[in-house]
Amino acid sequence: MTSSTATVPSPPTRRRSTPLLFALGLALFASVSTELLPPALLLGMSGTLGVDAAAVGTLVTVWAVTIVVGTVPAVRLTRRVPRRALLTGSLLLFAAATLVVALVPSFAVVVAARVVSALAAAVSWSAVFAYVPRLVPEQRLGRAMAIVLGGGTLASVLGVPIGAALAAAGGWQWAFAGAAALLVVSVLVLARGLPRVDAADAEARSGRRIDGSALPVGVLLGAGALLLTGYMAVFAYIVPVLGASGVPPVGASPVLLAAGIAGAVALAIGGAVGDRFPAATLLGLVAAVAVGAVLLAAAPVAGAAGSGAASGVAIAGAIALGFGIGGLPPVFQARIARTASPAFRDLAVSLFVVVLNVGIAAGSALGAGILRTGDVARLPLAAAGLATAALILFAATLAVLARRHPSPAPDPAPDTPAGTP
Repeated sequence: MTSSTATVPSPPTRRRSTPLLFALGLALFASVSTELLPPALLLGMSGTLGVDAAAVGTLVTVWAVTIVVGTVPAVRLTRRVPRRALLTGSLLLFAAATLVVALVPSFAVVVAARVVSALAAAVSWSAVFAYVPRLVPEQRLGRAMAIVLGGGTLASVLGVPIGAALAAAGGWQWAFAGAAALLVVSVLVLARGLPRVDAADAEARSGRRIDGSALPVGVLLGAGALLLTGYMAVFAYIVPVLGASGVPPVGASPVLLAAGIAGAVALAIGGAVGDRFPAATLLGLVAAVAVGAVLLAAAPVAGAAGSGAASGVAIAGAIALGFGIGGLPPVFQARIARTASPAFRDLAVSLFVVVLNVGIAAGSALGAGILRTGDVARLPLAAAGLATAALILFAATLAVLARRHPSPAPDPAPDTPAGTP
């Protein structure tokens, strides 16, 4: 790893860091909710903005493309800004742009505001994930990531339905206004409690243009992109995949609910055991995705379509997919943070959201292409192949890293800062 001459302050005590972690999670809850709201508010937004439903749907695409294209340049342009000012400032800009979406009934303005929101989200996410390793010792990094990323998970489960309910009660604008208010609340907590951290310019001071940890981080991110592409290729079209094994469309909803519950359980488990067994936990979750895809591919041949055997295997596969992907984000992000050098960490952890959006876009496109051939059975086969390749890449990279770096020391006492006897 590249060494840094920057002074790294000791993390605050657990009593002080926990509210800050929840505030960071609240910011992610508002961020992901804002990203996903347009499809849930389709009819109301299209009526107010004077465009068709398809145009409103493109607001999600605009967001994703902005994240993929703009994250690295935005993070690099802001790397010399002190971290607390960067985080609070980007969240306030995010809140302001989100409020513009709620208040200005012009589709062109809304598109521009979504671009600004996405760029502010990219910068704030990088600062959020850069702060987590500074708030807790390395031994509690996985649990801390689980708290923060739990906000993003809850957004998909609760944020969008709450937004839809607000829209039904008094207009879709209230959903975006509520998200903006949550962002401001998180800023108020973070501005008072976050420690001061200098600008992330250690890389410039070191005189090295290429960070020594960039290669293993890049391989890990590439493996994550492969895994998410495979997952989305099958899960975006899970209803016809389940249908090929005899699970009717009406039965898909309870299966998806069970997969979501399995993901929430995995998130809790990953936060609890990921710090003690980081490599095994990561590989286990990746393997769960691969096993789920294999079960979905095997289900049609496990018995006649509609038989108990075929349906049972398919349901088990969907639940395994949900379990693996639900627990992956905090464990994966903790692995990236531990692998990256201090000078490279801010940029490295910000790339998680890029990988996520690349996987969503590539997987959905791959699945759509396969589905057009009429051979639904090829969807889980493709997912299984990509997930298996990702598992091999993860295992090889973690084996190399294990030989280079020792395991972290045991967790210090709950209210003792790292390095304090």
